[in-house]
Amino acid sequence: MATLTVATAVESGVATADTSANSGGDEFVNTGREVLVVVNSHGSDNDINVTITAQTTSFTDPLLGTLTKANQVVAVNEGVTKVIGPFPTAAFNDGAGKVQITYSAVTSLKVGVVQI
Repeated sequence: MATLTVATAVESGVATADTSANSGGDEFVNTGREVLVVVNSHGSDNDINVTITAQTTSFTDPLLGTLTKANQVVAVNEGVTKVIGPFPTAAFNDGAGKVQITYSAVTSLKVGVVQI
């Protein structure tokens, strides 16, 4: 599993989604202000599911109360860019403060993380 570098969004812009997705999955340090950018540039009919692993099934949000969480599975169709997140730390952070990501395929899949 590779750790993705988190880029910080700035007024003049930030380059992202320039890292090839790792077939064993990826992870990133999460403060609750990060979003995952996924670009599926596969040339044929190759939709990819991106799974963000929930680390708990229930957590308490100070504003919303008790919430139930499951793994977040997002379909990224061929030729599409998706921005996924942000991710509540109480639901998605592992013991090291990281979000865990897996992919149904990685051919022509680029990823990046931006802190907003």
